[in-house]
Amino acid sequence: MLKKITRLGQLLGLLTSSIAFSQAGNIGINTPNPGSTIDINGSVAANYTAINTTSYNLNSADFHVSYNGTANAVFNLPAAISGLGNFKGRMYTIKNNTNFTITVNPAVPETINGNTSILVPANQSAQLINTGITGANSTWEIVSMSSSTNNYTASNGLTMSGTDIKLGGSLSQPTDIATAGNNLSINGTGKVLIGTNTVPTGAANSKIVIDNGTTNGALQIKDGTQQLGYVLTSDANGLATWSSTVTTAFANNWTSYTGTLVNPFTGASGGDNFTTGISVNIPAKGWYFFRSGITITSTCNDYWFYIAGIGEVWKAYCGTASPDPINFVPRDQTRVLYFAAPGIYPVVAHKTNFVVPAGFNGGNPSFYLDFVKFQN
Repeated sequence: MLKKITRLGQLLGLLTSSIAFSQAGNIGINTPNPGSTIDINGSVAANYTAINTTSYNLNSADFHVSYNGTANAVFNLPAAISGLGNFKGRMYTIKNNTNFTITVNPAVPETINGNTSILVPANQSAQLINTGITGANSTWEIVSMSSSTNNYTASNGLTMSGTDIKLGGSLSQPTDIATAGNNLSINGTGKVLIGTNTVPTGAANSKIVIDNGTTNGALQIKDGTQQLGYVLTSDANGLATWSSTVTTAFANNWTSYTGTLVNPFTGASGGDNFTTGISVNIPAKGWYFFRSGITITSTCNDYWFYIAGIGEVWKAYCGTASPDPINFVPRDQTRVLYFAAPGIYPVVAHKTNFVVPAGFNGGNPSFYLDFVKFQN
């Protein structure tokens, strides 16, 4: 009889160990008047797991997982469960004790705060909680991200206000802003001040102010067009390039025409745009001083050489009609011409009537045409 009673007690004990009890109200541990569903007056312990492998799948037995490996690691969260077995509210703390990173991945297509993965940087930790949602939703939320020491500092262009770290401090070390094809825009009514934090007199409308005190060399611009003695000039759109400065005609920097001169006045009729076979190569926009000379022997007529759209470089009118050919004067002439753009400009000719010169380029010296830039 005693044996039967003992066996029955064993069966009842086994049965009661598998039963989950429920009750209304709160449960207190070491407290007679619990104020919450579970009120514990004492310490709480949860599972602590140390991991060294670079790949780990978190499971129902985990609570705090510390990584102590020697390379970057990947931690995978368990897939959410809909209905029976749903673990809404489960929390994981992932601690990175290394100088490497941990990538935390939810099960596809789930997300962490809408992200397909998060990184736990070196010596940082992350605490996650399960939302109970399944599918392509924020199945997990980030409760906190923190450092191992909770020692935050703001430096090198950053300032701290409480827990807000933002731009606005002083740069304290070399800084490279690599835009990688992205635009860096500075707009608004403010200014960019270099070398000073005070807007100087006269700079009310300036966007960039450089104050180098009394030291030379406050500005350097290199674009491949810079040369010794050049100045920065602008086109109609404000695009700046370097171009040659003022040059005097007495500096012996003359440039001659190119090509071989041919007689453009052999035809019996008058007209414009006769080919001469020569041109001038203008290196940059600006004002140029031209000098030219040629001897033309003819009866009364008008002859000249010119650059279409720019102006003439040599011109002679018939002053007094003569039955005999004469040398047209003045032989040597000078002009000031402006060129709006560099380029090769052909030199063409004109004559007013049917007279063909009796002599062309028969002087001593022979034809010459050269030029020099003297102002931008």
